[in-house]
Amino acid sequence: MSEALRHIEALAALLPAAQRSAHAYAKGIDLFSGAGEVEAAHGSGRAYLAATRLALLQSEAAEALQEIRNRAVDLDPAARRPDDGLSLELADILIRLLELSEYLGVDLGAALVAKTADTLGGYRHGGVRF
Repeated sequence: MSEALRHIEALAALLPAAQRSAHAYAKGIDLFSGAGEVEAAHGSGRAYLAATRLALLQSEAAEALQEIRNRAVDLDPAARRPDDGLSLELADILIRLLELSEYLGVDLGAALVAKTADTLGGYRHGGVRF
């Protein structure tokens, strides 16, 4: 087994607890106020809420892109601070991804290991390298 895959597996082992924590955090700050009523009131409520969560994840990615486009952040990794705009937007992406995975019952760790094993084995989606 490659060192990269061992590291991915170590990260994957932490993801279930991280997903639960992100979901609890979102509930704790009332991030999805009224979501339960929407889900209960509509036959497609869960799909609507999942799509909404995915759209919010996408908006966080757009905000990270905007940080880069504004050139207000130094992109040199040595200059990176945990509280700069780009770092905070990337943290938002991670929180949204973990929370969405928990909401949908996705074992993100297992999916990460499976995807990484495929990629390390030579599979590339569409043959794209960049």
